[in-house]
Order: sequence, then C-alpha cells, then structure tokens
Amino acid sequence: MISASRFLIAALFCAFLFGCGDKKVEDQTQLKIPADSLIAEDKMVLILADVHVIEADLLQERSKGIDTKGKQGFYYQGLFKKFRISNSRYEQNLSFYRQNPENFSKMYERVVTLLEDRQKSITGQK
Repeated sequence: MISASRFLIAALFCAFLFGCGDKKVEDQTQLKIPADSLIAEDKMVLILADVHVIEADLLQERSKGIDTKGKQGFYYQGLFKKFRISNSRYEQNLSFYRQNPENFSKMYERVVTLLEDRQKSITGQK
C-alpha cells in the first residue's frame, strides 16, 4: 500500500513532469546547453526536491483557500538565489534533462528518496 506522503510525491512528480512542458512542439534533440550553463545532476536533484517542497506548500495553501500568487514568486526567487541560478537557466536545464526520459526518471528516483529522507528527519523516523 502506498503511504500518503509517497502518493503526494508521486502525484507532484507527475504534475510537474507533464505540466512544465512547453505548449509548442519543438525538436528537443536540438537543445544544447553550453558547458558553463549546465547544472550538474546532483545539484539539479537538490533543486527539483526544493521545487517540490515549494509546490506542495503552495498546493496545501490553495486547498485551504489561501491566495498564493505573491508567495509563488517569492519562493522561487529564494530558490534561485539559494542555488545561484536564474529562472531561465533552470528552465533550460530542465528541458535539457527531460530530453533523456530514462535518465530523468533516475534523477527523479533520487529526488523522491531525498524528499523521503527529509521527511524522516523531520518526523524523527529512521
């Protein structure tokens, strides 16, 4: 049986995976990121984990009827500042990593594990 937190993480992953795509169809094999702009996979996993924490918080607040428009920008500005990246660099790298679904899926397995570990440390579980 899937725990509620694992279900929430999986649901957020699916929403994120399918909701962050561009509306236009593009030839993703043409997307090249200069080496100096590539976010390392390890760092991207940390970023994606934080993105899901942000999105979970915003989703929870919206479900309570709280307007989150101002908070969303504030949270993401903090995220980009924390990792010293821009929104456009994040979006470019997200598109780049999504080109290889098998590798992207493996990255997300790491994101889920990281989020589960964070949850355990907060709740005192081992």
